[in-house]
Amino acid sequence: MKKPIGYHLNEIRKNKNIKLSELLDYINVSNSSWYRYVKGETDITALQFLHTVRYLRTTFSEVAHMKVSADKRITLHNTVSKLPDLTTYTTPLNDYYVTHNIEQLKLAVKLYQMHSTTTFNQNIPADLKQALKEVLLNGEYGLEEINLLVLLKLKFDNVIFREAEFINIIHNLLSSIEHNIDKTELLGDLSAAQQNVVYANQSLGLRFAFSALSSITSPIKAQQHVASLFHVIELNARAKYTPNSLYNFASQKLIYIGESYLLDSPDYTQDYLTFRQAIFTIYPDNIHPFIENLNYDLLKINLFENTISPEMKKAYQQHVVDKQIY
Repeated sequence: MKKPIGYHLNEIRKNKNIKLSELLDYINVSNSSWYRYVKGETDITALQFLHTVRYLRTTFSEVAHMKVSADKRITLHNTVSKLPDLTTYTTPLNDYYVTHNIEQLKLAVKLYQMHSTTTFNQNIPADLKQALKEVLLNGEYGLEEINLLVLLKLKFDNVIFREAEFINIIHNLLSSIEHNIDKTELLGDLSAAQQNVVYANQSLGLRFAFSALSSITSPIKAQQHVASLFHVIELNARAKYTPNSLYNFASQKLIYIGESYLLDSPDYTQDYLTFRQAIFTIYPDNIHPFIENLNYDLLKINLFENTISPEMKKAYQQHVVDKQIY
């Protein structure tokens, strides 16, 4: 029988000789609730789960195989083209997110994306929408929250969050990233895997914020929020990744190139072509013909032409001029 994630986290705690009372004080969970969680009888909140991972000084990759997954009766398909003619979900969809566990939320989003008959976010179930809001409007942003944001692929104007809520998400996200960057000198105390989690927080989070803010199509809103986009680019310049953080370096470079597009830099086209060619070299020659079909931002042609609005481009150029004047 498959053990619940709480069981495995408790084993990690015991193997590291961490006192249960200290852990429970840190994550604000009672002794009885913890042991119900260990037995799989209940769940803890997403924030409590993330705090548990941090306190146990483990990594998300280390516990990924232990996380809550779909019921074995359900078959998950990566693309709509692979869906059978009729898919029967024997477990109600809301069972995946009523506990607000982020891995369950991600599964719910994937299931919804596959069986929705309209553009994603247009007819999202009210309870899934509420669960997403309660998790993403709450506090600190770690890798799982950022992965959830990336999975949603939200533009600035979306039907899940009101404008004030979405701005709050972006501000909280940037605050968490800035805090991580400020504490970079302390990363020497962490394992390489833990450092990679911190770097992924930064690079994925900055990429999401850049994409969301640069999608603003209202001239007035672009002027209101262009300072946040400028802040994203400043944080991207401050981030320092280890030499083996290839994906994070690529994400950082992509934002540099995105700014050069915003500013109509004469080097933009050549820089982007050079970047794409460098990414191509990572892949074996025999799959190069298929790379263009991948839904992979690092390889998309005309990425910024298709995602950065003319309104934000104009607002950003004016913001840079104003910063130079003052």
